[in-house]
Amino acid sequence: MTAIVEKATGRFIKSISAPDDVVEMNTPEGCLAVEDPPEPNMYYQDGWVAMPAQPTLYHIFNYDLKDWIDPRTLDEIKAQKWAEIKSGRDSLEFGGFEFEGGVYDSDQVSQGRIMGAAVAGVDQVWTLADNTTVELSASQLQQLYAALQAHIASVHERGRIARQLIFDAETKEQVEEINL
Repeated sequence: MTAIVEKATGRFIKSISAPDDVVEMNTPEGCLAVEDPPEPNMYYQDGWVAMPAQPTLYHIFNYDLKDWIDPRTLDEIKAQKWAEIKSGRDSLEFGGFEFEGGVYDSDQVSQGRIMGAAVAGVDQVWTLADNTTVELSASQLQQLYAALQAHIASVHERGRIARQLIFDAETKEQVEEINL
């Protein structure tokens, strides 16, 4: 088996299994035919060289530099970071919250149930996120609803702060440092 590689960059083009004269005819100008095709993620430089690990899914290998580069623009990186922040914000909002020592569900259905229970004004037995139960008075249910609203407001405030930091960032590195 013979590998065809670009002379200038060492980029693997294709492999071919044929007699030498056929290999020669199928070797484009500017390319080199070498024995033993590479393993995945290798380039040719006086022999096969393993590429360094790909830093992220967004990186592509630059054969001239022999390194991974992120081809995204700053605006594309900002958009991706904002999508990550929104996803994290939703996970936090809907992932539960603490009230009086217990962890309560806060998914959309649970938010509606908490609101309804607070408005109903009657005592209830409530199931917590770990499936244990607790008796809550009508007053505690109103406090539970207030705690839910405070939880949601806190999570969204963190999201707004992150969004502003993303907007204000001037470099890729500044964007990458932003967390929820």
